[in-house]
Amino acid sequence: MSTKIEYRNSFGSIVTEQQKNNLSEHFKLIYDLNTNKLKTKLHYFDDGIINEGVYYMDSSESIANVITQINPSHRWGIMSDLQIINGYNVWKRNYYQNGELSSLYSKEVFNKIGNYIAGMGYDNNDQPTRGCSKIFDLSNKNMVDADGDIIGVFEDGDSILFGHSSDGSFMASSSNSDIFFKPYKTVQSFLESQSNGFVMNLMTQEMKDYYLSYHPLVPTFQL
Repeated sequence: MSTKIEYRNSFGSIVTEQQKNNLSEHFKLIYDLNTNKLKTKLHYFDDGIINEGVYYMDSSESIANVITQINPSHRWGIMSDLQIINGYNVWKRNYYQNGELSSLYSKEVFNKIGNYIAGMGYDNNDQPTRGCSKIFDLSNKNMVDADGDIIGVFEDGDSILFGHSSDGSFMASSSNSDIFFKPYKTVQSFLESQSNGFVMNLMTQEMKDYYLSYHPLVPTFQL
């Protein structure tokens, strides 16, 4: 297989091979030149240690064969069973570590440029009991106050992580303490505090319904 290698920083921006040597972490992406599809993504720390590898299967491959090809010395996410739903890529992430393939797995949603949107964990009985996470990306979006005035811009990489458990528990946490200082542990507390905040003022009602609920996993709107 002819391949193309690309390096990216933690924000997803392309960097040169020399630039990545000065980063505390970076990603190495390997593409199949024949299909131009991403096949392998390796997450490196500055000491050259691989945190995780991700392998993207195509329909002609089997997990059994993939396992014989990848390095078992670090953990892997093996992505399979790709579906296109509402314009999003929905993958099944299989977990492989220490030579063992876990019976637990996740379904993960990505937009067209490969950004993570949401994920839901499944147990060994194929039930979605391991929680759901949804990320609202704020990168470079305007900060809009209660009067509709733009008073600033979010930084690149700013985001909100909405976490939902199958038992109904909730968590909303920000990537930056300047957005909000500590996580919210109920939907009601988030709504009461952030009703006219910069985050909620960027959301349509459809977006609020999506991010503040366990289901659905895949948005019905475009992000």
